[in-house]
Amino acid sequence: MKLNLIIFLLVITGIIQAQNNPKWDNTVDKNWPKQFSKIEIPSSLDGEIQKAFIHFSKSKTPKPLIISLHTWSGDFTQKDPLTKKIMETDWNYIHPDFRGPNKTPKACGSKFVVSDIDDAISYALKNANVDSTNIHIIGVSGGGFATMLSYMKTKHTIRSFSAWVGISNLVKWYYESLGRGNNYARHIALATTGDTLNIDIDDAISRSTVFMKTPVEQRKNSKLFLYCGVHDGYSGSVPITQTIDFYNKVVDDFQPENTESKVPTEIVETMVRQQNLPGVKIEEKLGGRKIIYQNSFQDKVYLNVFEGGHEMIVETALNHVPSKSILTIGDSNGAAENGWANQLKKIRSADLIVNTSVSGNTIGFNNANLPRLNTLTMVDSYIQKGVANAKTIDCVVILLGTNDCKAIFADQLKEVPKNLERLISSIQNSTKFNETLRIIVVSPPPYGPDEILKEKYKGGAKRVSYLTTEFEKVARKTGVEFLDIHTPLKPIFNLLSHDGVHLSEEGQIIIAKLIDKKIDF
Repeated sequence: MKLNLIIFLLVITGIIQAQNNPKWDNTVDKNWPKQFSKIEIPSSLDGEIQKAFIHFSKSKTPKPLIISLHTWSGDFTQKDPLTKKIMETDWNYIHPDFRGPNKTPKACGSKFVVSDIDDAISYALKNANVDSTNIHIIGVSGGGFATMLSYMKTKHTIRSFSAWVGISNLVKWYYESLGRGNNYARHIALATTGDTLNIDIDDAISRSTVFMKTPVEQRKNSKLFLYCGVHDGYSGSVPITQTIDFYNKVVDDFQPENTESKVPTEIVETMVRQQNLPGVKIEEKLGGRKIIYQNSFQDKVYLNVFEGGHEMIVETALNHVPSKSILTIGDSNGAAENGWANQLKKIRSADLIVNTSVSGNTIGFNNANLPRLNTLTMVDSYIQKGVANAKTIDCVVILLGTNDCKAIFADQLKEVPKNLERLISSIQNSTKFNETLRIIVVSPPPYGPDEILKEKYKGGAKRVSYLTTEFEKVARKTGVEFLDIHTPLKPIFNLLSHDGVHLSEEGQIIIAKLIDKKIDF
């Protein structure tokens, strides 16, 4: 009987310890792998030394930089489960202190926190071989709070911010924690007034990201990933509204009239009340977990409410790194709101995709007598747009040819492959790109039968079939990659296009998936 009681108590103790010390929030275990070094960084604000653990890549090729931010009650010595991934990939990494636990005036969302994180990034940029287009800030709980803060305040160009179960409103969280009897209310009081009994509301507001103005111009090419577990606030300490309110606030700052991308009040209330969202089924999983609800704004802000609590799903936390920069060049099928380029953005949410597709675009003709619809004429401006947004481009995807097959250009059909070769050469010879640039030439999709085509497109089916074969030859000759979408789409094209030229959303998704697979090949 005593033995059974002892075993029972040991099991219960283990469960409690596991709940209180999840692998992403272990403030006790400070044993860091030998591959990580401790460094000191003087604060650019007050000169106070801020320590950090670092891992700098030994590669001669620039590598991504991960800034991993400690949790609410932790500091730079807190064990970080992301270190395993860092060692496997040999990425650059820094784990800064930013004034330690969030219970002092200089911690807890202060200007010193912002400055310390920026100082850490500057240190890494100066001392490591960093791919400056691939800098990623990530944190959970208090680290999620600091990640949101960096999104609002950092001076650096950051590719992605990933905030897991973060805090955005210290005033609300003070009273939420007070009601739950959590020690976090005491911490917020200490940070804002210096005593444990009172909170300075105005100071707490000034430290809360939900009240800050989103720097939309500086973040137009950044990604903000927000995650929260639907049971948090019940089995955890931070209600999901802390994340959702911040998501809605950022979307509103980008585009106030956008209601579709915001989370409706009734959905928030249902998830909070029921810890579920009945009737919604999302096939996608997050590290094997069910996704209860998701939403996004353009390709800039993403929200996932998952089956879980106050936690980070460690095995998926860095799936968005490294991020690629992709320039897409296309015509109306690429320029459409539901077109393949925007579908590709949804599939490859971690990547920065600069879409230069223009309705009516050709490879080398002045369609409708307009030079702006001639890609050979416009390609330099497309390249400049790509580099202005992404600094460097990893991959160029070209999906053109449909308009080159118009009846008006029928007698010039044999010029089209030559124009494509000239276009590829222009991209390859551009000084804006590096030697590792990938160029993927995609065949134009099929045409429908003449009986459903407008007069200007009649006869296009044979011409586009000819181009598919010729484009593959040009790709081989110029040393670029080729993707045939014509062949797989042809048998089902009548189901995917109402006019024999423009594809339905289903067809656009098929094209995007084929391109996605090719990029990852």
